[in-house]
Amino acid sequence: MKKPTQDLIEEHSGIILMLRIMEKVAEKLKAGESVDEGHLSKIVEFLKNFVDKCHHGKEEGILFPELIKNSENEKLVNELLGEHKTGRDFIRGITESLTNYQKGNPDAFHIAVNALGYSQLLDEHIRKENTVLFPMADKELPNELQTEISEKFEKLEVEVIGVGKHEEYHHWLEELENAYLR
Repeated sequence: MKKPTQDLIEEHSGIILMLRIMEKVAEKLKAGESVDEGHLSKIVEFLKNFVDKCHHGKEEGILFPELIKNSENEKLVNELLGEHKTGRDFIRGITESLTNYQKGNPDAFHIAVNALGYSQLLDEHIRKENTVLFPMADKELPNELQTEISEKFEKLEVEVIGVGKHEEYHHWLEELENAYLR
C-alpha cells in the first residue's frame, strides 16, 4: 500500500490543475467575457466536495490528529488548519457570487477575486504540505500507522464523495483543462 502522504500529493496535482483552470476563468471574467455556468458549477463542486470535504477531510480528521501527538508539530498543523478555514471563506465567496451570476447579476468580478485569492492561498499551502509536512509525516509515523491511515483515507473517500466520484472529478478536470488551458 502506498503511503498516505503519496495519496495526498497525487490529489494535490489535481488540485493544482484546477487552480490553473480557475486562474484562466478569473482572467476571462475580469475581462468581461462570459464563462459557461456549467463549468463554474463544476469548479465550485470540485472545491467544496473534493478539495474541502475529501482532501482536507483526510488531513483534518485523520493525518493531523496523528501528527499533533508530537507537540512540536502543533504550530505547523494549526497554521495549515487556519489556511483551510481561509480557503473555505474564498469558496463561500465564489459560491455566493456564482448564485448572483446565474441570476444575471454581474458578479463576475467577485468570482474572479475570490478564485484568484483561493489560488494564491492554495499554491503556498500545497507547497508547504508537500515540502515540509509530508516529509515530516513520512519520517515520524511508523509504517503500521501509515497503513492504517491509508485505509482510513479510502474509507473516508467512499463515505464522503462516493464510489466513482473521484473518477468523475478527473473527467471534469480533463474537460475544463481542454476548455481553458489548451
